[in-house]
Amino acid sequence: MKINKSMLLVILLLITVSSVSQNKTEEKLLVNDFVKAVFFEKNTAKSIADSYIYFEPINNTKYSLSQRVKILDKHLKKIKEEKSSLLDAADFYVITYNDYKGDKIVFEKRTDNVFILVSKNKPIMYFSLINDKIISFDYIIKGKEGLFISY
Repeated sequence: MKINKSMLLVILLLITVSSVSQNKTEEKLLVNDFVKAVFFEKNTAKSIADSYIYFEPINNTKYSLSQRVKILDKHLKKIKEEKSSLLDAADFYVITYNDYKGDKIVFEKRTDNVFILVSKNKPIMYFSLINDKIISFDYIIKGKEGLFISY
């Protein structure tokens, strides 16, 4: 009976590891598709918001979802202007924050759901994900740490 319990435990661990690995792959694909939609395709901010962005619920009636999409649109235009020259369409990839071994921004919160867009062997952008969507792709530096900004 001990052998069966041990085998069951090993199988459960393998399934869990496989599931987490598959989820990270899907999240990398999501970020990759977001990058293509923003930099290489002609998509509206609304379609990008619907497909890729997670909007945190807020109790502030001052900002409706459509107003938040307008703010997002301004940020998309800003990053496109600033980052397009750094991004090589033929040579970019997305990697998990913890797997990237080069110099990178240090974030104060857990980095399990942070991904880095790398092009020309340099980090170009950082992404924080929640619920299989991007909650932020913009950050500020406070002291020596990065803090993500959500929309």
